[in-house]
Amino acid sequence: MTVFTSPYPTVRPEQQHSGGVFDFTLTSANPHFRPEKVALVDALTGKQLTYGELAKESLRFADGLTRVAKLQRGQSVLLFSPNSILYPVFLFAGQAAGLVVSTANSSYLPDELAHAIHLADAGIVLASADALDVAQKACKEAKLPTDRVYVVPGADGKLPSPLPHGMKSYETLRGSDSFKPVVPSLEQAKKDLAYLPFSSGTTGKAKGVALSAHNITTCVLQTRSQGGLFSQVDTVLSVLPMYHIFGLVVMLHLTFYNGGTCVVLPKFDLVKALESVQKFKCTTALVVPPIALALAKHPIVDKFDLTSLRYILCGAAPLSADLEKALYDRLKGRTRVFQGLGMTETTSVAMLPPDNKGKPGYVGQLLSTMEARLVSPEGEDVPPGQAGELWLRGPNILLAYHKNKKATRETLTSDGWLMTGDVCERDDEGFYRVVERTKDLIKYKGFQVAPAEYARVLVEGVLLTCPLVADCAVIGVYSEEQATELPRAYIVPNPEHAKSPTLLKDVAAYVAEKLAPHKRLRGGVVVLEAIPKSPSGKILRKDLRVLAAQEKQGKAKL
Repeated sequence: MTVFTSPYPTVRPEQQHSGGVFDFTLTSANPHFRPEKVALVDALTGKQLTYGELAKESLRFADGLTRVAKLQRGQSVLLFSPNSILYPVFLFAGQAAGLVVSTANSSYLPDELAHAIHLADAGIVLASADALDVAQKACKEAKLPTDRVYVVPGADGKLPSPLPHGMKSYETLRGSDSFKPVVPSLEQAKKDLAYLPFSSGTTGKAKGVALSAHNITTCVLQTRSQGGLFSQVDTVLSVLPMYHIFGLVVMLHLTFYNGGTCVVLPKFDLVKALESVQKFKCTTALVVPPIALALAKHPIVDKFDLTSLRYILCGAAPLSADLEKALYDRLKGRTRVFQGLGMTETTSVAMLPPDNKGKPGYVGQLLSTMEARLVSPEGEDVPPGQAGELWLRGPNILLAYHKNKKATRETLTSDGWLMTGDVCERDDEGFYRVVERTKDLIKYKGFQVAPAEYARVLVEGVLLTCPLVADCAVIGVYSEEQATELPRAYIVPNPEHAKSPTLLKDVAAYVAEKLAPHKRLRGGVVVLEAIPKSPSGKILRKDLRVLAAQEKQGKAKL
């Protein structure tokens, strides 16, 4: 067995926090805690919360969750809301009360939310005023009484009046800030469920990912151990969904532990994001590839002063080396642009580049206290220099898939290895490059074509360098005539080329000039208004496969 280790200092047992997430972050147990420092800013209204106010508000709602909502330690509260400066209050309130906090995608439809409520055994739901119809239908389906729904402000910061029948205002949960937070022992912090985010659900129903307090606090310390960029006091543009693991851990928990400030937008809007960076002098932006693409290509970017940005970290989905370089050049080399690797199952981050060195197209090196293997489809470690499925082990690996033993057995080995599904290569310096997800490989006449590999030689990375293309995705479509899969591109054209009569031919020719014959777009080029993506930025290839099947039957609506 070939096991690779991290080059960074190990998080030692004496560094590992013995208490819970609230104690670790918002008390004097955190050496970086400063009550007077601003923790959160609402980018639209300018309203602020200091760390002292964040701690007190969290304790007030912890009191209400236990005394008013009558939730007991180990029960769960489900958050169904877009970003706001209240969202972290509810996160830390649940942790202070010893509850399980489940973070649902704010764009869920009723059946998806009902699944989340049922899976989490939610005792109450904190639902945004903007999505109460969805919440009502979901609660009915999940058989959760509507009086267990507490309404939080919508995007306009207001509550509806009157509230829907049976529902209550979140304000009824505000109690006393003298509430004494639950502080679990180290043993409890390691084994008890603290957060229940959901997998992205790009295939099938979303799975609940069971994470402990120890997973969260150790991941923060692992990330900080890389030093430099990851341990500084930053002002962070906070547009990533807070329910998503990247936003939850890196954008919120790491920033709060470091004593930084989150400038919060309810969702990504390019102009508002640019205005926020300029107005609040954001030093860091955590983004996903669609945001990186907008920053690299949209002409309006040049109208704003972005010189405060020290670095942009991209995660959650692949970023091509070409797009990474294009964004770096767009920002005139003042801002470091890089990407990492992580997933919900690794409590967000698993790999990052070092503070002083990056390689375009690579996701960096293993975090502190982590191990990795590269494994062949036959279960053997691959020879040096070859690609294999990435297996990971460390203190930030999930406990299990909640109430899903089958999925847990299929993903976690008996000796603690997480089989990620990412096919990776490792160079001599311990930098990793993702080739592709195992399930997304296109097989053309015996050749394997990875649609989203980071290197220039792969299809999506090449398409994004094409001046005719604003966005794209590639899947394989089966041809009965040739008895093989053929690469097909779905593109969003740049507006100035959208009506070109030779657009599809020109795009295919562009790819043919740059790639080997088996990677050419023999399955065609199709124009869409937008590429289907999850809120975290992952391409929803399952939706494209459905569209391809409809096209084949002549039923597609493009």
